[in-house]
Amino acid sequence: MNSYEIAEKLSGDTDKDIELLTSMMLSERDRETKRTIIELLDRVNDYAHLTERGLTPSGVRYFDFVVGDCLFEMPSDDVIDALSAAKKGAENGDAEAQYTYAMYILGGALGYPDYTAVVDLLKKSAEQGNSGALYELGVCYMNGEGVRNDSLETERLWKRAVELGNVDAMVALGAAYRGGKGLPENPKGCFEMYKAAADAGSSAGYLHLGICYFNGTGTEADIEKAIATVQIAEDMGNSDAKMLLKRMQRYYEEEDLDELEIAARNREKISD
Repeated sequence: MNSYEIAEKLSGDTDKDIELLTSMMLSERDRETKRTIIELLDRVNDYAHLTERGLTPSGVRYFDFVVGDCLFEMPSDDVIDALSAAKKGAENGDAEAQYTYAMYILGGALGYPDYTAVVDLLKKSAEQGNSGALYELGVCYMNGEGVRNDSLETERLWKRAVELGNVDAMVALGAAYRGGKGLPENPKGCFEMYKAAADAGSSAGYLHLGICYFNGTGTEADIEKAIATVQIAEDMGNSDAKMLLKRMQRYYEEEDLDELEIAARNREKISD
């Protein structure tokens, strides 16, 4: 028998299925079939291990899990412990646990991402002032994941996260203010957000702030300041800064142009 034929005999009750598969394994004489039964028994035990900790793979049928006909991979014991603890904390109303559990689900640690569950957890955490949850909930609204697409709600949530010092929200809001992401173009706001992120020690903040200086976005164009700012990002190990720095230096040295002329010429050439 192949794995599908054997799995059709299962009931979905892990205790009964472990008992059935153990009995089949002990009585089976064909080596290949016995190996298949052992593999299925291991998978049923894995599923039981998850459910005993209060965890159920999302979007994965029990049958598919047992035969291995899904992309879900069994988490390590450390991850299972963390998932179980986060879920319990979330159920008890802990904001950090709600955020952590949502991020585990979003990352596929428990099967396919359940965006409805993610949004519910993030909303509960955000209502308690968790800046990470505010940022991630804003991403959900921006992408229409688990909620309707609403860029204005994204802006509101990210602004709250920024007030709480969330650097990811600063960088994301700076990018949104460049235009093209559902929000009106806001050069001044773009510059302010990237500067706030840089001031907070973000290499991405320095990188994009340098681009603002180069293009004169929300501030007066200053090529030398642009190069110096991107240099900081490179020194911090930002992988995108090295190539951008070379481009800026090449444009700057190419001709004897003043800063505003260079900025105007390259406004469409330098981007993130």
